[in-house]
Amino acid sequence: MYANALAQVFIGEGTLAARLPGTLAGVVLAAAVYRLARQLCGGSGVPLLAALLAALSPLAVSYSASAFTDMPMLALGALALAAGASGRWLASGALLGLAFASKHQALYYLPLCLALGWSVGRLDRRGLARFAAGLGAALAGLLLWDAARGGTSTFALAAVNNDPARLADLAELAPRLAAWGSHAQQLFGPVGALLIPLALAAGAHGLVRRRAPTARADAALLAYALAYALVHWLVAFNIYERYLLLLLPPVGLLAARGLGKAANAVRLPPPTSGGLSALAWLAGAGALTLALLPAALGAAAGQSPLDTERARCDGIEALAAHLNSKPVATVIYDRWLGWELGYYLGQWNDKRRVYYPTPELLAAGALALPEQGTRYFPVPADQPVEEWLEALRAAGFTVEVDLRLPRFVVYALRPPPR
Repeated sequence: MYANALAQVFIGEGTLAARLPGTLAGVVLAAAVYRLARQLCGGSGVPLLAALLAALSPLAVSYSASAFTDMPMLALGALALAAGASGRWLASGALLGLAFASKHQALYYLPLCLALGWSVGRLDRRGLARFAAGLGAALAGLLLWDAARGGTSTFALAAVNNDPARLADLAELAPRLAAWGSHAQQLFGPVGALLIPLALAAGAHGLVRRRAPTARADAALLAYALAYALVHWLVAFNIYERYLLLLLPPVGLLAARGLGKAANAVRLPPPTSGGLSALAWLAGAGALTLALLPAALGAAAGQSPLDTERARCDGIEALAAHLNSKPVATVIYDRWLGWELGYYLGQWNDKRRVYYPTPELLAAGALALPEQGTRYFPVPADQPVEEWLEALRAAGFTVEVDLRLPRFVVYALRPPPR
């Protein structure tokens, strides 16, 4: 639409630019995992199986077409692992630095990069120096950009959004383990019940036969996966499903290795032998694809059992449109939705969003506002909101449901007469 000869585009209707990088990163991720598996496992059928697991993981599919930067971080991190495993240490360090610029969690791949390079005999002092140079150059560019952009540093924002600063309490350990275990089951969908034990078995086999380079790589992948899981269980990090994405390349590669070992156990020759062997491997890859596909398609359609942020925000466009239809300067008390609601309301919306962290502060602040107009209180449908509503009623507000959506409820708050 045009007004005063200027194009006006509502940002909530143009999310392609935000979603496209993550979608393309999902494609790059599959190719990077394939390359990494080729470096570690040679020309067997394992690289194809590993790429299929990365491409059809419901967790990866759920976050691919989203504005989260997890998928670009993961794709760049997998490329860094592949470059390190091939001895291209300058590129490996630079790619890891770019992954860190996408999301700071990429730093978790630093020990894995070095461990995989060591396991295949491609890490020496010169390689380590080149890796540090590539990583340092990328981080220097990030620091310069962060200083030039002004405002709050990205490092400060990252620390504020997820800085546990403590170990999990003893009473939290069992619920945290159950929650992470539930999320891990969705790494490969229902097939994960078979694939994850296969991955553990392949890694354990690598520990037993650690003299062979491939076995050392398996052991490094297993040690990394276990250490990552242990840290996220014992340290009070937020229990977000997307934090398991960093486990997808190592666990997927180990699962593919487990499938390869199963093929060796039945004396199936590698696909490079040609003939019936190649056909058998292709048939196995097709069967794996068919097993993974339902969960992947469900994730793409938003029907995954994963309670991702993407699923929790279903319908936020309709919520924002409803709130935008209210009169100019309407007060919206936004306790839970934050930047997501702000994005869909639009950068130049004419409403007043106010945040209060507790029911008591909300009631006091709402009562102190002298205006008699109706205010609105949007709430995720799964939030226990009754304590907040009781505080408002006790302050004299009339509380009514203004809009009910599957994921959200909007309450209209009418202040007491003065």
